[in-house]
Amino acid sequence: MVKDCEVRLKGFMNNTSYDLQILKHFGIGCRKVKTIKAIECSFSLPDLDKIFCCDGASRGNPGCAGYGFIARDYASNFIAAESGGLGISTNFIAEIMGIICALEWAVQNSKEEVIINPDSTTAIRAFMRNNFPWYVWNRWKYICRKIKSIHFNHVYREVNFSADFFAKKGVHLPKGEVIKFATRPSQMHIMEFPTRP
Repeated sequence: MVKDCEVRLKGFMNNTSYDLQILKHFGIGCRKVKTIKAIECSFSLPDLDKIFCCDGASRGNPGCAGYGFIARDYASNFIAAESGGLGISTNFIAEIMGIICALEWAVQNSKEEVIINPDSTTAIRAFMRNNFPWYVWNRWKYICRKIKSIHFNHVYREVNFSADFFAKKGVHLPKGEVIKFATRPSQMHIMEFPTRP
């Protein structure tokens, strides 16, 4: 039966001897091997005054969710950070809220040109197409009136670990609770730097 249905198998194999023994036992030919290629990525700083790395996190989808962002200047100095709890929500909503809250921080601190570095292409696409949840629409319109230039720059998750650190703190907070950081927390051992791959 397994051999007869071989044509319907779509999975990959890891190319281990155990995989090959199983395939031989059932009389199935070799499958495609999924290869992993390591790519070196690095963090680059902009010429503009402020850069915000944003992230959202959710334990389950939906599940307990939180957002986090970190504000840095053109010299990679820590300016501020924030973590917030969102209650039960999806990962997409957490990403959207991370961006909105970072931009609201920029408005409150009179920043006119900002760069947003999220690791979610779906969230960036939602902002580019003005296609996001209705309950952030008025907040987005207010931000657009106050900030002169918003640039979205997609980054790999591996280069966004500072924002991920704050988003994971937000997951453990109750809905609506926010923690603001004026200095870099002592538990945050490393940050992204342009010279470090």
